[in-house]
Amino acid sequence: MSAFKIMWLIVMFDLPTQTKKDRKRYRWFANFLDKQGFIRLQYSVYAKVFNSYESAMHGKKRIKEFLHLNIKHGNVRLMMLTDAQFGKMELIVGAPTKQEEIAQPSLFDF
Repeated sequence: MSAFKIMWLIVMFDLPTQTKKDRKRYRWFANFLDKQGFIRLQYSVYAKVFNSYESAMHGKKRIKEFLHLNIKHGNVRLMMLTDAQFGKMELIVGAPTKQEEIAQPSLFDF
């Protein structure tokens, strides 16, 4: 499979956490992403690999539906990258997350 057909969906979010209800919604969204198979790259930055553009679009649709029903305030951004583009991401300071270390090498072993 070509690295240009595999797609990554990146979710970046900044949700309010001032009240107990806000913090519950923040955790609810983070747990939703975990259950959908996203890995956490950083706090409030999650990523998931999909085998095609079409399946990435379906994943994007599920996130939008969840947000429409459950989250009314804050910012959520979605970005799609090819596997080749994602692989060129540079980590300047720190180390990859354990989830990231597990997910990334297996994608290039075709």
